[in-house]
Amino acid sequence: MKKRIWIPIVIVVILAILFVPIPTGTMKDGGTKVYSALTYKIVKWNRLYNDDMFTETKVYFGTDSWKSIDDLFAEEQPNIDNVVRAIIIEINESSVLIEPLEGELERNSSDRIIIDVSNFADIGAKVGSLVEVTYKGLVMESYPAQIKATGWKKLATINYPEYTAEWLDKTTAQKYDNNVFSDIIITEIYSNCFFAKTVNPISFTIKLNGTLSEDFCVGDQVICSYENTYYDAENNRAECDFITVEASALNTEDIVFEKPVIYLYPEETMDINVKLLFDGDLTCTYPSYENGWKVTARSDGTLTDESGQSYNYLYWEGESNVQYNLGEGFCVQSKDTAKFLEVALDKLGLTRCEANEFIVYWLPMMQNNEYNIISFQGDAYTNSAKLSFDTEPDTLIRVFMAWQASSVYVNIPEQELKAPLREGFIVVEWGGTEIK
Repeated sequence: MKKRIWIPIVIVVILAILFVPIPTGTMKDGGTKVYSALTYKIVKWNRLYNDDMFTETKVYFGTDSWKSIDDLFAEEQPNIDNVVRAIIIEINESSVLIEPLEGELERNSSDRIIIDVSNFADIGAKVGSLVEVTYKGLVMESYPAQIKATGWKKLATINYPEYTAEWLDKTTAQKYDNNVFSDIIITEIYSNCFFAKTVNPISFTIKLNGTLSEDFCVGDQVICSYENTYYDAENNRAECDFITVEASALNTEDIVFEKPVIYLYPEETMDINVKLLFDGDLTCTYPSYENGWKVTARSDGTLTDESGQSYNYLYWEGESNVQYNLGEGFCVQSKDTAKFLEVALDKLGLTRCEANEFIVYWLPMMQNNEYNIISFQGDAYTNSAKLSFDTEPDTLIRVFMAWQASSVYVNIPEQELKAPLREGFIVVEWGGTEIK
């Protein structure tokens, strides 16, 4: 009889060991509690993560029940919702380039993050808009960095308390009496100052000291009068005391695409149809663009239309609201502009003749500026002005220069310039726009 009594007791003990969790500790990560049984583990997460608390109760079975808390959290991270507040600095066809605001933890990983918005609703965002992006997991290490965005919303304003950190070291920064910037877009507002970016991003952030009127909010484009200006060229930061702030009357919606020209070099004489899908309004074409250009091209680049008229290239101009990023490129002194363009255009694959026509057109507009900020555009241009051919070229070179005059030197990351090998049927296009 006594043996029979012990059998159920043993069974109960075994079941308790297997299935009844007991407290095994409270972590110093914010208060996570762990309850363990032999076959599973219960974790009541209360862990500080990305300046927020991850709170959730999870049950882990099998091999997971034997893993450390840190290993389990590493598995949870890809599914954790995170939020980053940022300003939009470039909009492409299916992606948006954002810059996390000062103070956002994501900025420790990268000052540029690209997100896929192809499946997101249109929120009316544009360059300069302040947005809140929800994403899962970690910031992927690349440049620009990437995140797995799951949604976004446009923010009207974000106001902060008093800003007390040192923005730049005035003992090493250069003092300027002249104007360093004109039109700017407000990005952050504190009780004692506000931050802004230049209208056309050139990796240039300004801290303006003073109390901003409640009439203004994040995303507003303004123009200021100011004094006591300092510029830190190494970190691309400026600081000043603003005197007045008023809404800007500058219209930056329309960007003019100036003199894109298209050269065609087939290996032998051939008839070619060229179509341009432009996200904007064509203002001038030569020869006339009538649902495309139809020409006969010779190997030396000479083009002939159906009426027998000859041309050196196809020419077009247009207006669009596409925005370009000058955050990577070159800041060139006026006296060095011609030589810089000669070298740069050679790296980009233009022949001496093509480069000569490019320089002759643009140099007169650039040579009298103290400095020229130059950035050769990629997807932002080619996605807004798509070319198609009935006979696909073997080599396609498209050079589009966005540039801006500057009265001061601006230290920006240098752009890598390269081009494909010119071979087979070659198509070359060059053009540009001045960002004013």
